[in-house]
Amino acid sequence: MAAISPPRPASRREGDARACLAWAAVLSGAMILAASCETYDSPPRPEIQGLTDGVLSDREAPIVVTFSEPIVPDTLKVQVVELEVDEEGNLPDEDDDDATVLNAYFGFNPETANNFGGTAELSSDNTKLTITPTAPLPLGPSLAVLLEPGLADKEGRTWDVRQRLVFGYGVKCDGSSGGTDKFPSGTYFFVADVVNPIPTQIQLWGRINVDPETGLFRGQFTNADRNPDPSRCDPPCDSSQACRLLPSEECVLPSEKAGSEDEFPDFLPNETPPSGYSFTVEGCVIDTGDAVAFVNLPADVDIQQPDVFVQGIQLISSFSTDENGVFRGTGPVTAEKVFVGETESGAAQGTLVARLVPEDEVPDGVPSAPDL
Repeated sequence: MAAISPPRPASRREGDARACLAWAAVLSGAMILAASCETYDSPPRPEIQGLTDGVLSDREAPIVVTFSEPIVPDTLKVQVVELEVDEEGNLPDEDDDDATVLNAYFGFNPETANNFGGTAELSSDNTKLTITPTAPLPLGPSLAVLLEPGLADKEGRTWDVRQRLVFGYGVKCDGSSGGTDKFPSGTYFFVADVVNPIPTQIQLWGRINVDPETGLFRGQFTNADRNPDPSRCDPPCDSSQACRLLPSEECVLPSEKAGSEDEFPDFLPNETPPSGYSFTVEGCVIDTGDAVAFVNLPADVDIQQPDVFVQGIQLISSFSTDENGVFRGTGPVTAEKVFVGETESGAAQGTLVARLVPEDEVPDGVPSAPDL
């Protein structure tokens, strides 16, 4: 057997070389670590001052947008618009249809001088924009401040995409705003697209009783599910699908979202737990001239399956009669807190659309609203 020699001691030169390599590795790692710990400095971050759960309290007051750092004034282009989005979340001027346009109430663009609907004033330190509309913005619909691409700070950090700040206006329901006969008592179909904290869609049947003398109302809102009858389609759908008749006949998953409030014929009320639920609301309607604002006082919703508790849900809409004689509404939906099981997931925000449904087209089983 060959003898095994003990390891040869390292020479001083070899030891120095190894030490240098070790220090180089340490220094290289430190440099990488330092580089990885650098803080990302974004372009100026905007937010609406005084916004609480997506709502401003005074539509007579200016809209104030603050920036995280001074902006370059010449890069500021801003609009205030009604928040109307398609199924993919695109605004009318962001989709593929050239015929759709923004419903804008205010605009400021120093490049094109396309300024309308009020005034915009930037603070002396370029960190606060005050928008004063010529007329109060509408109650009910979801609104948005749009800051167009190109907004930059003096260091050249620039937004390459449009910034969208969503908001709406709240109202007080104490009977002091007076009554109106423009909002008929009846049965309504609501479709709410929730963005936060969990993207989802909620369909609701709502019976609403309005006192035209005071504008106060009571309503009963009930979960709506797709009609499970597969024989409505020809040929019939299989047992795992639902038959959708609008906008065209098709077999779909029961969880398929509604494309609009006009798809109410495909939905039936479901108040029976565990998947069904129903809740009572109170609120008021207010005549705003060319529309009627609808707002309910915050209400709680307890759903057994899935295990979700919604605290302080609020539906705020602006209703008017369209060119086809249909009484429709649009606006924001919010909630103070959402609990999934025992876990708080934060506040809820989204948008809703609704319409009055003729009584002869209302399905059986929609619970009545409490008496006023």
